[in-house]
Amino acid sequence: MSSAWCGGCDPHSRTDPEGRACTACHPEAAPVEDARRWCGECHRRTRLTADGRRCQRCNPLAGRDDDPYRRRAWCGRCDKRDRMVRDTGGARKCRACHPLGRPPAQWPMHDVPDGYTEQLMACEWLCYVSPALRRAGSDRLRVLLQLWFETGWTPRDVLYALDHLPTGEAQQGEMPTATADPRTTEAYLKRRLRGWLDADDGPLPPVNRQIADNRRKVVAAQEAAREEWLRRSRVAVPPGQSRGAAMARQVARDAAERNRRRRRAADDRELLRRGEELAAGQEVSARWRDLLAREALPHPEEPPPGVTPPAGEDRLRAALSAPTQMISLPTIGESIRARRAAADATDRRPSPHRR
Repeated sequence: MSSAWCGGCDPHSRTDPEGRACTACHPEAAPVEDARRWCGECHRRTRLTADGRRCQRCNPLAGRDDDPYRRRAWCGRCDKRDRMVRDTGGARKCRACHPLGRPPAQWPMHDVPDGYTEQLMACEWLCYVSPALRRAGSDRLRVLLQLWFETGWTPRDVLYALDHLPTGEAQQGEMPTATADPRTTEAYLKRRLRGWLDADDGPLPPVNRQIADNRRKVVAAQEAAREEWLRRSRVAVPPGQSRGAAMARQVARDAAERNRRRRRAADDRELLRRGEELAAGQEVSARWRDLLAREALPHPEEPPPGVTPPAGEDRLRAALSAPTQMISLPTIGESIRARRAAADATDRRPSPHRR
């Protein structure tokens, strides 16, 4: 029977803001005593009697209900369909007849249970949060998980191992229901945890420990790198005096000098090419000027038969005494075309020797 409300917790669930049972007025929040010495009349590991009940002499949870999840008769004070109590405070599970109306003492999922009583309380909470483990019972579940708890596993690690392999892949196979046979639930638990055994049939490190170890390694590596950087900064020489800086400056000077030589050689090659092109153009221009000058000179006509041509001096004297005539480029062109036309006409004239 529950005690009077203390006024410092939720009046309906008797829990504090963090979800834990109130130690002042919650009916199941009383501290559980440590495991007693084995009486010798029950099973030594499970502390269950022959009829499957908790031993009243040495089981630390003997005063609690053996099967808190069994279906109870309707109390008459709640909704008969879903066993929920609805009033001005909201809707909540009926503590008298709802299978989940009286939750066990909450165990922190990230804490490792140490000792018989803590392991038993952790298994009770596992049965409450996981319907697949509910039919095994907290006493038998503690026997199955004792080795895992003793190697540092937490309830959160157990739930993760039931759903995943060590590689991170999902576990294959069906899950038992909350109404399955207890032996089926035990077989399911053993089968799922078998993948987390090493070569010596010992449990592998739990996921939380692996995450903590990896985080510890990363933090240690970061601290070591920071210490090394601080040490180097303390013993470092000024940049102007360091050997590496002098070598870097020398390398930069050598590279700049090579670039200057390359640019100078490229400029010289470009000037030489342009000079050669200019000389070639001047030579071609001179040839054309000589050709035009030769074409512009008048050809001496042959004297008729019987006439002696004047000597060179006489021709020169006659040319100098003759009036000067300006010859332009159009005139030279017209004379060239006329001569070519006359030559073509001569070539077309039939030969007198042909018949």
